[in-house]
Amino acid sequence: MKFSASFLASAFALFVASAKAAPSIVWDPTITSPVTGTVWTVGTMVNVTWSTTDQPSTVSNAGEIYLAKDQVQMMALSGTFDLAAADGSYAVTVPDVPTGDDYQVILYGDSGNIGPSFVIAA
Repeated sequence: MKFSASFLASAFALFVASAKAAPSIVWDPTITSPVTGTVWTVGTMVNVTWSTTDQPSTVSNAGEIYLAKDQVQMMALSGTFDLAAADGSYAVTVPDVPTGDDYQVILYGDSGNIGPSFVIAA
């Protein structure tokens, strides 16, 4: 019986300690490139950039970049990378997609953030 009471007391203490832990910080960086007026050409290497001015001291290490069309996620432009170590920039190759002016970049990490529409041209 002592074991059960001791176990329950430990479990309760762990629950209380975890409930008091600081909430996680969600960072939603502003995408600075591409922006409206940007033109990407299929097959070229371009930089996706984002502002790091409000970057918290703790950042998720799991950054990923996706291409969207009309705000619907289409395809990955990157594998997983260290978002903090990237320091606001990551190079991607423009995929072979139809010409259009309604593409966006989605930056995943601590949060998903979609940028403004831009052009991809052949």
